[in-house]
Amino acid sequence: MNDRPPLPEGELITGIIRILSEADRWIVVTHCKPDGDTLGSGSAFLALGESMGKKVAWGGPDPFPETYEFLYGSDRYVQGIAPDALAPKKGDAVIVLDTSTRERSVPGIDFLPETVPVVNIDHHHDNERFGSIAWVDASASSTGEMCWLLFKTWGAALSPEAAEALYTAIVTDCGNFTFSCTTSRTHEAAGELLDCGISPEKLDCMIRCSRSMEGLHLRGRALERIFPLGGTAACTWLTLQDFADTGSDPSETEGLVNELLTLRSVSFAVLLVEEGDKIRASFRSRGGISAAKAAHRFGGGGHPQAAGCSLPLPLEEALRSVADLLEETDGLRSSSSE
Repeated sequence: MNDRPPLPEGELITGIIRILSEADRWIVVTHCKPDGDTLGSGSAFLALGESMGKKVAWGGPDPFPETYEFLYGSDRYVQGIAPDALAPKKGDAVIVLDTSTRERSVPGIDFLPETVPVVNIDHHHDNERFGSIAWVDASASSTGEMCWLLFKTWGAALSPEAAEALYTAIVTDCGNFTFSCTTSRTHEAAGELLDCGISPEKLDCMIRCSRSMEGLHLRGRALERIFPLGGTAACTWLTLQDFADTGSDPSETEGLVNELLTLRSVSFAVLLVEEGDKIRASFRSRGGISAAKAAHRFGGGGHPQAAGCSLPLPLEEALRSVADLLEETDGLRSSSSE
């Protein structure tokens, strides 16, 4: 972790602009299990960098989800990109987006020459603040909102492709402006992006109306299994066999846990997904219990409304562990400091 005290936001933005302006090549990195925020932010950096005459490479540790293949530059995303393997040198800059820990990024982040700055832009309050400069704003709805502010401060002209990417980043991380992380600045950002000529109707259709038949069958299995946990929580799960039987893949689970919050009287939702010898847990909250605090108990992280973690346990034990945890509601209450 970077022990240096954080700089004021204005100085951080100015510092990032200086680093990126001086760089000839940007290496843009997303986090594992990429979502709309990290991918939209990365796509926007790709479009902006190219418009400025920069060389840009981008990628992340995991595959690019089919849902977001409409984003600019999705065909140039490199799965398993390793900055240290790209012969980094003076004149390069690495941009790590929406990534709270090194473990969620790609290998090689810690083994770059000192002449190659690492810019860390994130809105997770538990960010490790790694890198040469770390701009962490937990009050932002999304990393996409932060990128919009960065580009606006820079005076950068956004192409329609960059605007679409940033809008996608914002709306997917603030639940179409329904999550409590949504602020007046979030709406200001969205409004300015709409002024760039993008179509929210088209983007909403691309994001939400792109599921496969196999993915819907998979969701059906999860929805059939929903069971209550306590008075205000609900849980469901998916196994490796479910993916094999339906012919679907893990990217089809994006947004699934949110479906549980549509249940009457449910304010906390849990989705457990079997992945090899571990369980990936996704938590969502509409208040009361903090999803971030629940995830932290298992070594994970996130936001009060949305968080996740991995449990090195068989599915049945993971279910029991989560059920036991939710009985300790007093220690999981959301607080204003998150």
